[in-house]
Amino acid sequence: GQVYVDRKRFNDALVDFAVAEKRAPENYVSLGLLANRGLAYEGLSQWQEAEREYSRALSVAENLGFSAPYLLNSRGNVYGSLGQYAAAADDFDAASRVFQTERNLAGAIYASSNGALARIEIGDEVRGERELRTVARRAAGSIDARAALAALYYSQGKVDEAEASWNFACESINSGILEGSNVALDGCAQYRDIDWLSRIRRWPPSMVRRMDDFLNLRSVEVSTQ
Repeated sequence: GQVYVDRKRFNDALVDFAVAEKRAPENYVSLGLLANRGLAYEGLSQWQEAEREYSRALSVAENLGFSAPYLLNSRGNVYGSLGQYAAAADDFDAASRVFQTERNLAGAIYASSNGALARIEIGDEVRGERELRTVARRAAGSIDARAALAALYYSQGKVDEAEASWNFACESINSGILEGSNVALDGCAQYRDIDWLSRIRRWPPSMVRRMDDFLNLRSVEVSTQ
């Protein structure tokens, strides 16, 4: 089942997980099975089912005394897809705290960025911007945070700051070199793709709109928060 998840054969994975569950001893609950089944449901965009599995997995982890920041981050993503951004922000914040305790900087940065975006979606723009600034400062290679700041600044009428953040993300963060070429890959390419930003990266709707406005240099009603 886990291999099927890795290969994105999510329906096949669910079949295997059901078989494994039936063959398991009575009252046995597998944390790994629950987490991977959550991933399978998430891959199928079955958000409520994914939330159920992640919540069950987190409950098992807590009973076992395990920290599970990746599960918290995953459930946060699902809450976001369900439009429950306050719950998403809480999960992202919790995941970030655990990652920091475990000295997993990459995990903490990713969860913090997710949390900041969720905070902005629920109207806490001041805190969201502050957290994005913190991520950008702590993670020199975070294109995500700087792209988000560019969109946010533009919506606030801070055009120069928006352009500076965007240009730094696109030109100063080396995301790789094309084979046989001295030209660095465009780190912002994905962030110009609104479908990717919404469906794959899963930015909240208001931030996707802000990025679309920025990319198209639309006149916007300036936020006063």
